[in-house]
Amino acid sequence: MIWAIGGVLAALSVLVLVLPAMRKRTDTLGRDESALEIFKDQLSEVDRDAARGLISGEEATAARSEIKRRMLALTKRQEAGGSGETRAGGLPVLLAAAAFIPVAGFALYAVRGAPEIPSQPFAERAAEQEEVTEVAQLAETLRTRLLEDETGGPSDGWMLLGQTYMRMNRFGEAAQAFAVVAVRPEADSSVHSQYAEALIAAENGVITQTASRAIAQAMALDPMNPAAVYYNARELAQEGLIREARASLLTRIQQAAGPEAWMEIFLQQANQLGEEIGLDPISLRDVVSIPSEAPGAAMPGPTAEQVEAAQEMSVEDRSAMIRSMVDGLAARLEEEPGDLEGWLRLARAYAVLGEAEGAANAAEKARALAEVLPEDDPGRLATQSALNALGL
Repeated sequence: MIWAIGGVLAALSVLVLVLPAMRKRTDTLGRDESALEIFKDQLSEVDRDAARGLISGEEATAARSEIKRRMLALTKRQEAGGSGETRAGGLPVLLAAAAFIPVAGFALYAVRGAPEIPSQPFAERAAEQEEVTEVAQLAETLRTRLLEDETGGPSDGWMLLGQTYMRMNRFGEAAQAFAVVAVRPEADSSVHSQYAEALIAAENGVITQTASRAIAQAMALDPMNPAAVYYNARELAQEGLIREARASLLTRIQQAAGPEAWMEIFLQQANQLGEEIGLDPISLRDVVSIPSEAPGAAMPGPTAEQVEAAQEMSVEDRSAMIRSMVDGLAARLEEEPGDLEGWLRLARAYAVLGEAEGAANAAEKARALAEVLPEDDPGRLATQSALNALGL
């Protein structure tokens, strides 16, 4: 149906362009031929008037000269018009152009268009538009309530508002919503990575200093956060550290316990970066089959029982538990100083606790172990990337 409608419209367009030109050309030829006949009749009339003595010989000569001058001018105009049409292509060129445009349009649509997609009833489009309007109104209502909340509004509410704005492509407003939660003590790595994502989207993919700080904070709180790793790699690439960015993405894929939805995105970005430095693309199977001593590959997390117990603790008890875990890790590393991943975990823990000296010492241990790895080992580059994110 769409091809039939398009064909009819194309034919009508051609007729609209060509018919007036053909009519104008026919009318012009007809007028010129009529004028020549009139001039010939006028010459005959002058001859008859001169023969009957109605006009003098001089008057007849002058009249004949004027008529012949007009005939000559008309003949020259016809010749000039004919040569102009020849140079410009005339009617054949117009017909060719009129035919080429719809043909080219159909060819382009066949390649780039989607005629197989069914049409969408107006009622469905109206319902979709109504839903968009309703979501926008709900978002504004939520924002008003959060702003009017004397306590500053719950973090969950601000995060929901930011995520809603992200789906609406209102990235600047989403960043403002995430920023409210990002400065709160309970903000975790996910909050900072979402804040960074909104900031980057608002700047059309450019990572600003504010976004860089959000990425660094997300990495410090959870170096295994896929979003934080991804945007950290984007930042490295933006700074020209293509090889380091690629290594961090591949390392994070290797660290995953099983298949994850984000792996394909990581691999695609890694291959794009590899292409920039002349490396052949690799598959996901190639990545997961590469043995690696990448930091964090076996990083254990707290068990469900430990998380539940920590939620029931007071702030002082929770701090004491964290301190005991950090001290226990430090004691174990004294006995196993070759654990690169452990030194990185300790550096991050000290950084979160605000103990700069302990973080710096652990970072030096990790850096020294990384330097003995082969030049092309992804763990070496990933270690440096992690330490850079911590500012160590």
